[in-house]
Amino acid sequence: MRVLSFALALGLSACHTGAPVSVPDPVIAGGWQAADPKDEDVQAAAKYAAGLVPAGHGALAEVSSVQTQIVAGTNIRMVLKFADGSHWQATVWQHLDGSFALTEAQPLP
Repeated sequence: MRVLSFALALGLSACHTGAPVSVPDPVIAGGWQAADPKDEDVQAAAKYAAGLVPAGHGALAEVSSVQTQIVAGTNIRMVLKFADGSHWQATVWQHLDGSFALTEAQPLP
């Protein structure tokens, strides 16, 4: 492990130009990661979930927040805001073939 750390430090210092180095947050395998609510797959999953939420809330107004989890496909957990002001948390599983399955939907207080 010390050899790997030394080699990594040596490699980083060899290419360092004096400018600040931005290191991305680590990706945790199987963990939830923040995602862009405007992402095409997220929007498709939100429309799918909104169509399965009990009627009476009006149209989907926006996706307030979203996280994704890579599994055998992708879990997309999001907060949906509807025209009547209600908020729902929904989780949609996007299968590897691109199809969706709603795995959770519950109103938020």
